Order: sequence, then structure tokens, then C-alpha cells
Amino acid sequence: MSPDLKEANKYDSWFSIDHLKDDLKSRSVRGGFSTVTGQVFSFVLNTLSTIVMARLLLPADFGLVAMVTAVTGFVTIFKDLGLSSAIMQRSEINQKQVSAVFWINVLISFCVGLVVAGITPFMVSFYNEPRLASITLVFALSIFITGLSIQHNALMQRQMRFFSLSLIQLGSTLLSLVIGITMAIFGYGYWSIVAISVSSPLISSIALWLVCDWRPSFYKRDNVSSFLRFGAGIAGFDLINYFSRNADNVLIGKYVGSVALGLYSKAYQLLMLPINQLKNPLTSVALPVLSSLQKDPAKYTSFYTRYLFVLAFFSMPIVMFMGIFAEEIIRIILGDKWTSAAYIFQLLAITGFIQPITSTQGLVLITTGRTTRYFYLGVFNAFFTVLGFIIGIKWGIAGVAISQAIVLYCLFFPLLYLNFHQSPIRPKAFLTQITLPFVFSLTSGAAMYLLKTGLQSLNIIIMVFLGFLSGLIVYLLLWMVSAHGRKKLKELAEIFTLLLKKKSPADI
Repeated sequence: MSPDLKEANKYDSWFSIDHLKDDLKSRSVRGGFSTVTGQVFSFVLNTLSTIVMARLLLPADFGLVAMVTAVTGFVTIFKDLGLSSAIMQRSEINQKQVSAVFWINVLISFCVGLVVAGITPFMVSFYNEPRLASITLVFALSIFITGLSIQHNALMQRQMRFFSLSLIQLGSTLLSLVIGITMAIFGYGYWSIVAISVSSPLISSIALWLVCDWRPSFYKRDNVSSFLRFGAGIAGFDLINYFSRNADNVLIGKYVGSVALGLYSKAYQLLMLPINQLKNPLTSVALPVLSSLQKDPAKYTSFYTRYLFVLAFFSMPIVMFMGIFAEEIIRIILGDKWTSAAYIFQLLAITGFIQPITSTQGLVLITTGRTTRYFYLGVFNAFFTVLGFIIGIKWGIAGVAISQAIVLYCLFFPLLYLNFHQSPIRPKAFLTQITLPFVFSLTSGAAMYLLKTGLQSLNIIIMVFLGFLSGLIVYLLLWMVSAHGRKKLKELAEIFTLLLKKKSPADI
């Protein structure tokens, strides 16, 4: 056997996914549970670090770092070019293909790092802030290093090794927070935030190389044009989407200042913290599963609608609760000096109420291989989003937050139709899954608001706890009094049962 063939066979276990299809439903549910559990611990860690860091640092410190990440993050999208998604979406891959994609990523990451370092003078000049120079250079170095583990992460997701990925994420989060908090205590200011942002992906990259024993080959190039074509649509979308999603930070930093940007970015980060802990793990599980089901429309639709329902069931009431008790939550977590961010937090919650579920539409385009449409719809959405920001900046950070909500809700139905056109998913199926969570969350929100108005004299921690409890009770009661609601609760119970008991392939 030739050395090339021996090496290919050595890593074959990382490429084949046939063994996953025998028990796909059980694997996906348990994988989702492992990932969500890891995210819960990460959420606790991030919340505790937010409480500590917000009291040790000033809003201007957070705004300073946000100025850099808003621009450098735009450039770092190029380091992947959607190739990791291409690896996960393809039903068959081999050593030559993955190795070729790896070296492309390494080259791209190196070039992106150079570009980020090269725009340092522009950053300093644009914001008129000399301190941004050293921050930008540190981010440039980390970009190249983290690009070395992109394919290792993709292979582990493809193999649905979510438990190991969760441990890696949790460990890197914990270590980076320890580093950042320690630096903040010793007076390093905004550098402690930089340390957290940079050290977490660096630690994660090292761990991925240790856990995933796949290694790239140096021999012979392979034709990866199909991967590049697939990834180009995703990279193009990510590029446009990042620009549109961070144009608000750039405009606020430029025209309002670092303090305002610190308040805005921290409010957005706090709002998205619990949402991302739920959405990201579910999406990381759904991507390889839906990719493997793309040739079976019935099973594809069944999995997607369940995934969508679970996301809507939990995310909508969470955002509603956070919006109602925005001021109290910010005072408890961030401290009194951040209370001026409460109003912005509430405005952002209007967008956050449906943003997680709308983001799932793009997943359908990716997993069915229609990345060109994915890109064009990203351009369509970005145009109106950025236009809204440009108009809204005239009214400061509140105007920016309001414009984001207006654009999202106005484009909801057009994008719903355009994203699902010629796909296995029908718009009606999407709306059916989110209707009850939407209505019941609004109703429980009204109950929480009424309770809040009558509990103003209580300690804010007790008020928030009672508000959460009342909202939870009302929300669950609404599900139980509805016949369709009881059916959906039964489906949730079946999903959790799968965590402990395997089902046959026929149950998928």
C-alpha cells in the first residue's frame, strides 16, 4: 500500500458519516443536549464575568475595544470563506480535499492577519484614537493562529462530537475569563477585555489540535473548486451580514463616541448572551444533521420544524422577560453606572424577540446547497439594514436601535418567502411553529409587566425573581390549556426522553 493511501486510510474515520445515519435522531438530540449543557455553564461563567468586569472597568473601555472589533471582525470573515461549512455540508470528502482546504485557510488567515495589521493607521485616524494601534496589532496576530484550527472544528462537528466540542468551549471560556478578570483587578483596563477576546480562541485552537488527531497532508493538490464555489456564497453572505450588523457600532463610535458605543455594545451583548447560549448549540447540531437529510425532504422538514419550535419556545419568552425587567437586570448584573443603557436594552429586545428564529432561514439555504441565493438575499437585507442605521444615527443610539427593529419586521415576510422558495420548507410550516410561542410570550409579558407595576417597593432581586416566576407560570399554563399546545409540549417531552433512551432509525 502506498504511503499516500496509508495516510488517507489513517484518517478515514474523520471523513465517513455513514455510521451516524443509523441513529441520527438520538445522536442529534443528545448532541444538542451536550452542547446546550456546555452553553449553560458558559452562560453562567460569562454572566459572572460580566458582573465583575462591568464593575472593574468603565463603559469607555468596552467602547474602545468595540471600535476595533467592529472593523477587524469584518476583515476576519475572509479567513474561512465558508469552507468549513462546505466540509460539513458535503456527503463525501477525503484526505486530499480536506488537506487542500486546510492549507487554503492557513494562507487566507495569514493574509487576513497582514491586512488587519495594515489597517492600523486607518483605525487610529478614523476614530482619532492612538490607543487603537496596539489593540489592532494584537488582534491581527490572533487571527492567523485561530485560522489553523478551522477544519479541525469542522471535522468534529461533521462527526457530531458535540460533547468534546462543548468541553473545549467551556475550558477555553473559563481560562480566558480568569486571565481577563485577573488583569482587570490589577488595573490593566481595556487590555483585560482584549485578553478575553484573544485568549479564548487561541486556547480553543490548541485544544482542537490535541483532541482531533487529523493532520493535513503536504502531498498533491486536489480539485477543491466545488468547495470554493459553495463557500463563496457563504463567505459573501457573512461579509455583507457582518458589515450590516456592525455598521451601527461604526456609526455610533464615529459620531457619538466611545462612551455611547460602550453602553450600546454592552446592552446588545447582555441581551444576546442567553439567546446565543441557546441558538448557537442548536444550530451547530442542526447544520450537519440537515445536511445529511437534504435528499429526504420529509425527514428534512420534520427535523427543521422541530428545531425551529424548540428555539422559538425558549428564546421568545426569555427575550420578553429581559425586555420587561431591563433596568433591574442591568442594575443587578452591570451596576448602577450602566442604568442609562436600560432603554437601549429594551429597544434592542424588540429586534431580539424574533431575530433568533429568522436567522434559521439561512440555515435552510446552506444545508440545501443554495449558497448563491443565500448571498443575494444577504445583500438585499444588508442594504435596508445599513440604510436604517444611517437614517437612525440622526437620533443617536436610540434611533439606531429603533431602525434595526423597523427593518427586521418590515422584511420578515418578504425574506420568509424568498428564503424558502423551492426548498423543502413551506412558509406556512414556519409560521405554524412560531405562532403559539409568539402569542404566549406576549401574553406572559403582559402579566409580568402588570406584576412589575405593583411590586415597585420590593428589592429589585426579589422583584425580578417574582416576575420571572409569574411569567413562567403564565407561559406554561397557556400551553397546557391549549390542545395544540399540549401536543407540542408532548413533542418536547419526547425530545428530552431521547436523551436517555435510543430510538430506531424509523423514528427519525
